[in-house]
Amino acid sequence: MRFPVAFTVGLATAFASLASAHTCFTTLFINDVNQGDGTCVRMPKDGSLSTHPIYGYDNPDLACGRDGNIPVAFTCPAPAGAKLTFEFRMWADLSQPGAIDAGHKGPIAVYLKRVSNITIDSAVGPGWFKIYEEGFDTATNMWAVTKLNASQGLLSINLPSGLPTSYYLIRTEMIALHNVTSNAVSPQPYVGCAQLFIQSSVPPETAIPSEKTVSIPGHLSPSDPGLNFNVYRGEGKESSYRVPGPAVYFPTAPPGNNKAQNPTIQQTDGLIPDNCLVKNANWCGVEVPRYTNQAGCWASAENCWNQLEVCYKTAPPSGNKGCRVWEEQKCKVLQQACSSGQWQGPPNEGQKLTAVVDSPIPGGKLPDPVNAGQQGEVVSGGGGSSSGSGNTGGGQATTFIVSTTSAVPTSVVTSSPTPIPNDEVAPTPTVSPPPRGGKGKGYRPHCKSTRKQQQRRWVVYEPMA
Repeated sequence: MRFPVAFTVGLATAFASLASAHTCFTTLFINDVNQGDGTCVRMPKDGSLSTHPIYGYDNPDLACGRDGNIPVAFTCPAPAGAKLTFEFRMWADLSQPGAIDAGHKGPIAVYLKRVSNITIDSAVGPGWFKIYEEGFDTATNMWAVTKLNASQGLLSINLPSGLPTSYYLIRTEMIALHNVTSNAVSPQPYVGCAQLFIQSSVPPETAIPSEKTVSIPGHLSPSDPGLNFNVYRGEGKESSYRVPGPAVYFPTAPPGNNKAQNPTIQQTDGLIPDNCLVKNANWCGVEVPRYTNQAGCWASAENCWNQLEVCYKTAPPSGNKGCRVWEEQKCKVLQQACSSGQWQGPPNEGQKLTAVVDSPIPGGKLPDPVNAGQQGEVVSGGGGSSSGSGNTGGGQATTFIVSTTSAVPTSVVTSSPTPIPNDEVAPTPTVSPPPRGGKGKGYRPHCKSTRKQQQRRWVVYEPMA
């Protein structure tokens, strides 16, 4: 049996609302600068699962979420000690407001993993160390997740100042305990990762002590008291709550060196190109070829539409605002020029597209770092064993080779999605780009918006059998 498109859209929207109480990490701010929705963030390809928890303590998706072992094109640079702000959303594209349902209570932690090659090294496995955690705050009588909701889904922390210069994966872990009851124990981990290059005064040969690191999956156990805590019957016992996972390791640079940077190691992978005219997550639109005749004009127009097609196909669950800007301000303008006989161009060559792409900050202001003033172990220039790939043991300093390759391999190992309970499943929409534009033709959406907030979503919902 097949349903009309309008009915299918409505049904999908209704089912999606059942899953909307969950959350995902969508946007990274570095020293209060928005890096862009989805930029440097590894997000699930299937938007209908983007806000769902990860079940199974041995599930490889616990490392960086679904599709979290697939690298993205951009890696965000950040100085050691920088303020990082993570934005969490109940709806990844912010089509509706909210961070996570108020009934979700539990701890939050942030991890780092040092890697030598951000495009190849696996997120799954050893090398992860925890730099921040919070469970229950007795001063405010609030769980960390509750405090996140009060902060409009924004969490700010300071990076440790004693991190060696290198590439890193940064990982957020939120554990909701509302399904831990006297009848069943089913905590819900929500995880997400972003790619960083951290520049530091601490030389790259300095090691992350292996005893401070854990393997993910493997850092959580069904027997962990922090995963078995009943928030409904634990009143008065919250002060003794312990966040699951390892102890926090927060390396601090030696006095006097915490603001210096090592100029000998520079980021080479994942840089946003200078010729990027507009960005959507980890895609960039670049200028089309110059032309001096009619054939060249239409060839450049085709180039523009081809780029747009890639933009829509690769847009993550956080949205496609940049794609729409490219369509309106570049492809349609170019197409109009060709149609009107203006065969020398392109128009506004090399001009950055200035339309607002980034979503507004929830609440209008980023919060202060929750770990401001934190001090940890002062690092020296070596000792221990390095974490990540290329490890060597022993008590000598480890040389950590920073990758200089820029190609993203197609053979990256990916983890298989784990089945989720039936009550977590929503209909899976098939997201596709609009039909290719051509001479005298533009784009038309496949269907109307399912909500007023979603102005033009190029979505076709599969007919139901």
